[in-house]
Amino acid sequence: MWTSLEPPSATVDPGSVARVRLRVRNTGDTVEEYRLRPAGDAAGWTRVEPDVLRLYPGAEGTAQVEFAPPRTPDSVAGPTPFGIRVEPTEHPEIRDVVEGQITVGPFAELRCELVPLTVRGRWRTKASVAVDNLGNQPLTVSLSGRENGDALTVEPEPTSVQVAPGQAAFTRVNIRPGAVSWVGGTNKHPFTVSVQRAGVPEPTELHGTYLQPSVLPRWAMAVLSLLLVAAVAFVALWFRAVPKVTSSAREKAGAAHKLPQKEEKPSAPAPSKPPEEKPEEKPEEKPEEPAGGDEPKDEGPAQQTIRSGANGGWYLQANGGGQEDGTQIGQSATWTEDQFGRNQWWTIHHYPEDNSVALEPGSAPGGVAQLKPGTNEVELMTADPEQLASGKLPPHQKWRLVDTGNGLTRIVNLSNDECLTDMQNDKGAVSFKCADGPFDRQDWKIAEGQ
Repeated sequence: MWTSLEPPSATVDPGSVARVRLRVRNTGDTVEEYRLRPAGDAAGWTRVEPDVLRLYPGAEGTAQVEFAPPRTPDSVAGPTPFGIRVEPTEHPEIRDVVEGQITVGPFAELRCELVPLTVRGRWRTKASVAVDNLGNQPLTVSLSGRENGDALTVEPEPTSVQVAPGQAAFTRVNIRPGAVSWVGGTNKHPFTVSVQRAGVPEPTELHGTYLQPSVLPRWAMAVLSLLLVAAVAFVALWFRAVPKVTSSAREKAGAAHKLPQKEEKPSAPAPSKPPEEKPEEKPEEKPEEPAGGDEPKDEGPAQQTIRSGANGGWYLQANGGGQEDGTQIGQSATWTEDQFGRNQWWTIHHYPEDNSVALEPGSAPGGVAQLKPGTNEVELMTADPEQLASGKLPPHQKWRLVDTGNGLTRIVNLSNDECLTDMQNDKGAVSFKCADGPFDRQDWKIAEGQ
């Protein structure tokens, strides 16, 4: 057989379609059927029409090769080799692969989010900027904070990050007030974080609010004023009502001078009676306690709360008290007080053989917090009872607890080795690449109660 690709290379933008022509000639002396199949990295978005050519000896056929890369990070920008496999049915030993090159054009799409939008602190506080690269080429992003005069200082750290296609990066934003508010309630300070993508003149601006409560609330000043008035009134009444102790002392002194003036002989002491012997009191015999006491029964792992180290601690929970599979595992800034059936309580099953744990919510016994397959979202899923008891759960349903050395713990999923991250936006919790140093939204506190 004889094959030809016209043209051998082409260019296509994500979301568009490009076509080339494949020619096949039967140079044998028998009727042959040729099957055409795409091969290579571009095979997922390549189609051949028709995919079968039936040719008589000396005849030539043509097929259309169509390329349609999706507008997603999976369509990596740049040249990509491709191949069309030509397989004769009657003579498979002469099969061939026609090779070419398709160049995918670049596109950029950036999504930024400030989490949380409202932060609170008397002296200083922190926020985070999540940068998602939804394009098909690496992006370099610089961040800067816009200060509200002298009232606020906004400093991103670091000020520049590079994000790979389909990946996300986090940047910490340090916020400090210009002066401490001692009295006067809560002050609101708006602030802005600008995200500038390389090569784009207009930045993306993220707006947030910094709430600065006073060190002494107004009600405390009112209470101190009342206490001061009461103290002044008490002192005034005390000095007006001083008791007259001087005259009373003189009368007692005069009476002391009128005591017996003549000496009296002491009378002979009366014969003393021998003291009566009291019967010895025997100490009360206490009932002997059984040696060692009653040993406590093993009631299994206790239910605990899991709170993030950010902004006072957000509670990990099964959203809405859900019990059905697919319920998002989220976070809340408030304690639900069991109104959803202990959806913020967790039973932590520990498996010593691989030092892993499973997280079972109190509102859904038998379920575990797992990483949703193919994503970085955390959801509720019913687990096999035998696997939950033995620890033979799949990796995306198991976690590893890592001590950070400051009384907090990181929760790392075994399937992708990423840390459970508190998004603090009343949505689902997710897993992201673990930060190299301390990161309060990836550091969790495991406790017996609130």
